[in-house]
Amino acid sequence: MEISTISLFDQLCHYDNLYLAYWKARKGKTQRKYVLDFEEKLQENLLRLQQELQSQTYHPKPLETFILRDPKTRKISKSDFRDRVVHHALCNIIEPLFEKGFIYDSYANRRGKGTLKAVQRFDEFKKNVSKNNTTICFVLKADIKHYFETVDHDILLSILSQRIHDEKVLWLTKIILSNHSTTAPGTGMPLGNLTSQFFANIYLNELDQFVKHTLKARYYIRYVDDFVILHSSSNLLKMYEQKIGLFLREKLALELHPHKSKIVNLESGVHFLGFRIFYHYRLIRKKNMHKSQQKFRQLQQEYQEGLLNREKVIEYLEGWLAFASQANTYKYRRWLIRWFNQAFPLEQKTPLVVLQKHQNLMIKSEESQIQFTVQKTLQLFRKCWSISQIARARDITESTVWAHLANLVEHYQIPLAKVIPKEKIIKILPKIRNEKETLKEIKQKINDASITYEEINCGLASIKAKKKKRGIVPIVSNFQRTNCYRKCYFNPHQRKTCAKKFELFCSHNSTLKMNPQEFVDLFQNHMTICVLPVKERKNYVSWREFRKNTWK
Repeated sequence: MEISTISLFDQLCHYDNLYLAYWKARKGKTQRKYVLDFEEKLQENLLRLQQELQSQTYHPKPLETFILRDPKTRKISKSDFRDRVVHHALCNIIEPLFEKGFIYDSYANRRGKGTLKAVQRFDEFKKNVSKNNTTICFVLKADIKHYFETVDHDILLSILSQRIHDEKVLWLTKIILSNHSTTAPGTGMPLGNLTSQFFANIYLNELDQFVKHTLKARYYIRYVDDFVILHSSSNLLKMYEQKIGLFLREKLALELHPHKSKIVNLESGVHFLGFRIFYHYRLIRKKNMHKSQQKFRQLQQEYQEGLLNREKVIEYLEGWLAFASQANTYKYRRWLIRWFNQAFPLEQKTPLVVLQKHQNLMIKSEESQIQFTVQKTLQLFRKCWSISQIARARDITESTVWAHLANLVEHYQIPLAKVIPKEKIIKILPKIRNEKETLKEIKQKINDASITYEEINCGLASIKAKKKKRGIVPIVSNFQRTNCYRKCYFNPHQRKTCAKKFELFCSHNSTLKMNPQEFVDLFQNHMTICVLPVKERKNYVSWREFRKNTWK
């Protein structure tokens, strides 16, 4: 019988659903002891769970509770793994019933949503309300007081019963909700459970519908119990706040937080989901910055004591940089990368396992050497702005823009072909003997009035880039693309074998720096990676020859 033709509770208890729930519950925790213990007798455990659910003898184990200060004190409750499987099984079945009824601008614990999407939506709304940052914009920033501790079970069950008509599913929901004790009986949900996160959305969906359809507030965003409404009138927002407070008390037995709910001018900055958002920019909240610095100091101490390897720290750094990049934090990120390289030095004897992470960090480290004003020019240039447009927008001369582009070419940020037409490159580069020649000397040798000093300077920068020493990982990566791929195009197995040898070499020499020509000499005369004869190994294959021999 097809799963879709049986009752809701039978779908929940179906072995396939329990197996899917098990896979979701184990995600990211495959090496935990409790997961390995459950896996050891997986089929037996799932069948026993199925039997308990079908006979309605299932009882969850007591929650494991601990206190988390991050930075405010929270009481986190952890369910047993078998209970987490049940939570996933329940959500698998009832989530489709409620998902379509949620408003678009509810961003917590939903696929395709999240904090960054909510912040981006906030940016859209502030531009609309302020008419592209030209008029005043006010924000009602509100929070519900002790939300998870005060959710009323009876109200939640009545909301669930509007769409769930299977009494057995409601029985299971009651069992899960009752496995948590609070000061007021019949209230509260444990922080940390999947079902708590999902039920939180269902419970406050009533508020969403009230704000959108009764108050008709157009610019409304909610993330769990934290929500904002944007409008050009502060008086209207005060009225919204009063009506929302009344609705929460009468319909949902909740209360707005008296200190965290207020109306602010966007010019003063609005604290929302870890950011301080203003009209034209956003910053990271100071407490988040302090928290990350404390975490880095803790990781540094563990690294110095040998309890942690560098790659684990890079994982945390990459995650934090990805978050910080959503705000205007270029100078901070540049400083952080420099500090990181000093605080977590890489010993040459320590082989790297994941070279891609190291390569990404080296690229960011190279970018951090570029001045902030040059980086601004790069952003506009990548948007296909012309030299004159960039100069006007930034209120600088065109010669300064050209100097910035030369700097970027030298630091491998943009290829020379993006700056100068190909026909001019062919005329400029052969006339440059070495990087110490002056622009005037090169100009006299070219003898072409159409080629400017700025274009010659960019060509000279590309020569300097070739002489510039870089980390071994990007040098090897580039060499494989431009050399190995051409010579062994019809032998992918050999390319794969050589790639493993290159990885081993980079792993043991990750701090080595050299320019491309030095590496070519090393590869041709001192390395045994390539199996081709010496004559073929030293033969340079141009792109023109490669295309001619490959696509005849």
